[in-house]
Amino acid sequence: MKKLLFLSLATCLAACTCQTRCTRQPVTAPALPTQVPAALAVEQGPSLPTHPTTQASTDTPAPQTTAPAPSSTQVPLSQPAPQAATAFTPAQAQELIARDRANQTLTEPPADKPAFKNEGFISRQDRLLSPLAYEPLLPDNTHAPWSNESLQYGIYYSFIKAGTAYIKTRGLMSKNGKTAYLIQTTALSASVIDSVYKVRDINYSWLDVNSLHSLGYSQSLREGNYKRDEWLTFDDENGRFYGEMQKKKEPRALAGELKQQVLDMLTSLYYVRAKPLAVGQDITFDIVNREKQYPLVVKVLGKEKVKTPAGKFNCWVVEPQFRGEGIFVAKGKSLKVWLTDDEYRMPVKMSVEVFIGSVSAELLDYTRN
Repeated sequence: MKKLLFLSLATCLAACTCQTRCTRQPVTAPALPTQVPAALAVEQGPSLPTHPTTQASTDTPAPQTTAPAPSSTQVPLSQPAPQAATAFTPAQAQELIARDRANQTLTEPPADKPAFKNEGFISRQDRLLSPLAYEPLLPDNTHAPWSNESLQYGIYYSFIKAGTAYIKTRGLMSKNGKTAYLIQTTALSASVIDSVYKVRDINYSWLDVNSLHSLGYSQSLREGNYKRDEWLTFDDENGRFYGEMQKKKEPRALAGELKQQVLDMLTSLYYVRAKPLAVGQDITFDIVNREKQYPLVVKVLGKEKVKTPAGKFNCWVVEPQFRGEGIFVAKGKSLKVWLTDDEYRMPVKMSVEVFIGSVSAELLDYTRN
């Protein structure tokens, strides 16, 4: 059952600015204000915002919103970051890790607040979290499609409800002159599962408000007897990343070079949410996960109508193509995500085939404040 709750899969989803609880039918989103960061400006009515520095190459047509001819669009996040003169080593990373720990503003992460009735919470005690997790949160006044958004999902193994997952945009974090959305996911196994395979996973990602690239991520997994904590900070200005990983032994330093600004597994979902979608127009960007940097291709498969406990939605279907094992899905498995066909691109369903059967996540409820 270990991969059952690709419950870290909850790590994949995300709104606007009205203080209404969801109804059983999807609501019509208000138009976004014009005074928002350049990275989140609305283009041509209800279309999603596009990345300010993301340009297709001169010989590749830009993504369209109406029936383009099939093609594959390489979408670099930005100009390549400066290359380090020499290899960046774990020993050098240790110095940065110690510095960041010494500069933590808070002694514990900001307390979470319930967005749903009977919402499950997970203790942060005895977890090795990123230093960025110990920064205070500021109100989110950007009015991005995912601002102040909370999503609740049921996790199902075939027809059995195995747990509940939450994904929230909890506010803004400011550090070293950069401001980022704090995106948090938590996943909890159902009480009937706890006795045989208890899951309590927490994931954080920090998405830069202006450039829509990742400042870093933090994963903390507790699945049965399996335990793993891992975090990375992306220092694109100096062409490097660093962090720590801990399983049962003492933590070890992680280090590597960055070729350009990147995304992590969770922020990649938000990047896709901010792009125009069209069948045949692949979206490609660089991602870092477990010390490896590689391009991730997201294929746009088409449109479908989806029924979930939260209502019926017209959706785009996209398929991220992973090269390695990710927090969504085991290596070699295919994950499909259903995003609403509106300016929010809210993820309402995910599904992945496993060795026997399938695992899916379906939207139970959502709020936008």
